[in-house]
Amino acid sequence: MEKREKNSIIRTEVLCKSFLVDGEVNNIIKNVDLDIYEGDFTVIMGSSGSGKSTLLYSLSGMDQVTTGKVILDGADITRMSERKMAGFRKEKIGFVFQGINLIPNLNVYENILSPTYKTGRNKKEIEKEIEDMLARFDMLNQKKKFPTQLSGGQRQRVAICRALINHPKILFADEPTGALNSSQGQHVLDVFSEIHKDGQSVVMVTHDLKAACRGTRILFLRDGRIDGELQLGEYHKEEEKEREERLYHFLQERGW
Repeated sequence: MEKREKNSIIRTEVLCKSFLVDGEVNNIIKNVDLDIYEGDFTVIMGSSGSGKSTLLYSLSGMDQVTTGKVILDGADITRMSERKMAGFRKEKIGFVFQGINLIPNLNVYENILSPTYKTGRNKKEIEKEIEDMLARFDMLNQKKKFPTQLSGGQRQRVAICRALINHPKILFADEPTGALNSSQGQHVLDVFSEIHKDGQSVVMVTHDLKAACRGTRILFLRDGRIDGELQLGEYHKEEEKEREERLYHFLQERGW
């Protein structure tokens, strides 16, 4: 792996997340100290129930932590009020969900436009950005269609555009190909690789080997703790098989 100076975009300090289930405390994330680096494509993996999505939601401020700190772009988001956190998320964070979550009564263009409301940004600049994004991801001729008129892969590409429209410092993705067939998933992964190549910081949870090998850094979560990491370096299509083999062996060693 090439040596380069890395800046932390997210840092956690003794991060814990617990839920109360049937009167008993269930500790999901346990004393996690972690750095996520700017410009990386970080992938979080682990067995079912290991806490992957809980960690992702805690890092992104989508879920309130129980104890500890999450420092995102220099700000302690664990101390923010809900109102301030909502504004911070709009400005700093993009999120792509497995369920896609487009607004059904808005067309493609309007869905991407929606996060820009009340941001004070120039309307003409936003309109041009949306047109450019749609053209880049081969969706320009779909811009007046509604979500129900699109394939799953097309809907997820729209969701990625929507997550990127406010130029987030970091893009989070929770199983973004989980609801897609292999062909649709491939197109969506190509979008993630492309935007990462442009410098976008990405943190993605996935259980899929082909999706995970797009990452530069793999974190393996076991029982709410980081139980190993693998540095894969920058993704190149011609090295995909080798990357998959390295990742497979890494996961095998951890009983995945």
